Parts: sequence; C-alpha cells; structure tokens
Amino acid sequence: MTPVGQSITLPGPAFLGETKIHGSAMGSNPFPVDMPRMVDMAGKLKLDDMISRRVKLEQVNDAFAEMKRGEIARSVIVFDA
Repeated sequence: MTPVGQSITLPGPAFLGETKIHGSAMGSNPFPVDMPRMVDMAGKLKLDDMISRRVKLEQVNDAFAEMKRGEIARSVIVFDA
C-alpha cells in the first residue's frame, strides 16, 4: 500500500511494451461472488500439498529468496505458541 499523498516515479522506457498501471484494493476481489465459491471448495482443495516449506519467522528472508530463485512455490510461516 502506498501511503496517502505519496508520489511514485516510473521510468518511461518501462511503458514501451504497452505496460499499464492499474490500481487495486485488496486484489479487487469480488467477495460476494468469490466467498461462496471458496466455501463450496472447502475440503476439495489439498492446501497442505500446495505448501513447499514451513519456516519460522526468522527464516522468512531465506524463504523469499528461495521463492524468487524458483526453488520453492509457497512457504508458510509457522509461529510457535
């Protein structure tokens, strides 16, 4: 989120490939449509199978680096109670 009143600068050549800037609030998710669909999928999605690795909070930077390198798809941060 960009703070209110914050300006950004973008390099002009970045738009030579017909790139567009599009704002989004919370992913522009249509909750009235998506939430019933997600509820219907409960139990059908194998969410645990989609997790590549579980990490502790202090390992989060390493997990992001692994994701950027394409070594893992998705990490979950595990907080000890």
